[in-house]
Amino acid sequence: MKTILKIIISIFIVLLLINILLKVKIKKIDIIGNDRISDAQIITSLFENESDRSSIVFFIKNKFKKKKNIKSISTYDIEWVTPFSIIIRVNENKAIAFMKRDLKNVYFDKDGVVLEVTNERKPNIVEVIGVSFNNYEKGDKIEIANKKILKAILNITSFLHEHELKAELIEIKQNDSIKIYMGNIVADMGNMDNMEVKLLRLNDIYPKISHLSGTLDLSNARENMLDEQYIFKKAG
Repeated sequence: MKTILKIIISIFIVLLLINILLKVKIKKIDIIGNDRISDAQIITSLFENESDRSSIVFFIKNKFKKKKNIKSISTYDIEWVTPFSIIIRVNENKAIAFMKRDLKNVYFDKDGVVLEVTNERKPNIVEVIGVSFNNYEKGDKIEIANKKILKAILNITSFLHEHELKAELIEIKQNDSIKIYMGNIVADMGNMDNMEVKLLRLNDIYPKISHLSGTLDLSNARENMLDEQYIFKKAG
């Protein structure tokens, strides 16, 4: 009888503690690092309902679940000041490419979200030509009728950015073939098929030929091809 009573008391204490913890709410939220996206947008994305304001619920979700995707934010970290107060440090997505529309430069991030529309030509950001797009409102995703082309553009520009490969221009031809202009090197990527392999081969080969001038044909790139099997035509 005493054992059963101890168990009941223990369960009661645990339930009481859980109830107390659930009533501890996050009341103060400071956000650091955001210039383009508002505090309200970040808070709405992280706290989807009132229960998320519970300190223990929010802690568990951020500790053991996959981090949430927040529009225009690449990464974020949570710093606990007190059980009632947190600091959210965010890193906003950066512009990785731009396209021209109505005499303006439309800069977008790795997700195709428009970050800025300006007359300014920012250094070290690749330009994409040969494709038309409809929407270019800041904060919205660029709309291209052919979704496959949009996906290819985002994959290529993200790859170049991540691997620190400097390119001035990406040209989408009428037959949907793609060329990347990198200094005195033109990388002919062919059509959009097998693009991941083509980009990996470009990353391998480009450092070896970057001091030359000419065209590197990657249109028929295959995973097991050797560097010397690719055709490089020197200019002139």
